[in-house]
Amino acid sequence: MTYRLYNVDVLNRYAKDCHQRSVAKGFWDELHTVGHCLMLAYGELHEAIEADRLDKWAKLTPKAKENLRVVSGATFTQGFLWFVKDRVEDEIADAVIRLLDLLGWMIESGTPLVGLDNVRGEFGNTAPPKDLTDALLRVVCSSVLPLSFCSTLEAVLDPIKSLEQLCDHLGIDLMTHIDLKLKYNATRPALPCTARNTNDYEYIYNKRLPPHFRKLRYRLSLLSCLR
Repeated sequence: MTYRLYNVDVLNRYAKDCHQRSVAKGFWDELHTVGHCLMLAYGELHEAIEADRLDKWAKLTPKAKENLRVVSGATFTQGFLWFVKDRVEDEIADAVIRLLDLLGWMIESGTPLVGLDNVRGEFGNTAPPKDLTDALLRVVCSSVLPLSFCSTLEAVLDPIKSLEQLCDHLGIDLMTHIDLKLKYNATRPALPCTARNTNDYEYIYNKRLPPHFRKLRYRLSLLSCLR
């Protein structure tokens, strides 16, 4: 397969960008361990498992992807919320963004981005399990051994590469979903001092949603232009 994310130039660029965005939103006001950050990323994979259980897949058509790329403002936000958010592809992209954020912090802290070719990934030479839960378990386990031997860089790189491999097997356009999620996250407010967990953050954001979002006719208009 051709790696669109897992190469030095793209990883370096996305890692720094994701980390800068995260810092600007207030997620790095308090420093945590690498293990803590990894568990936050894997929490997103749990959400992907739940989405799969509910059969919530985005499966965007090429036209829908292009429309979401070019539209902006409320049209993009509502389209993303209606067609992408909280679906399997979105949650996997969330996990990768968290991993890239962590990688960006490591690069900023002086860790050189080296040894990429030494990381094999879980699904480079073998097909992933048919059950998504089993496949994601292998992704999580790919961090455990390197982290136990204090190889924190490999503990971050291996799941990134494994998730890109998994998405390739599943037919998920990972880069598009990363870009769409970053575009959506840019519309969200920074964390105020009184809201430092995801539930508070979601509550604050949802309070700002325009009232017409809940109108069925607006959803139907989005459906007609994005499908």
